[in-house]
Amino acid sequence: MNKSNRVLVVEDDAAIVRALSSFLTDEGFLCKSANGQTEALRLFEQEEFDIVLLDVSLADGSGFVVCSAMKSKKDIPIIYFYYCNGNYR
Repeated sequence: MNKSNRVLVVEDDAAIVRALSSFLTDEGFLCKSANGQTEALRLFEQEEFDIVLLDVSLADGSGFVVCSAMKSKKDIPIIYFYYCNGNYR
């Protein structure tokens, strides 16, 4: 596996993390997950990632705050997602 396949999934719903991680791993990506703002920022400081999948609403903070902190340190692609009225967007 090459370095360009590293994904950080930031989501506080364990079922969503399992589903995304399973799908991405099957597609050849190396996934790490964080269940909130604090853990996401810690992992981002400790490891190298090529893209972040980021829930907008986290139990311990805001996905927008996480994005801002990450972007201030590295120009990394970040994809937001959120759950609203029974649908992912």
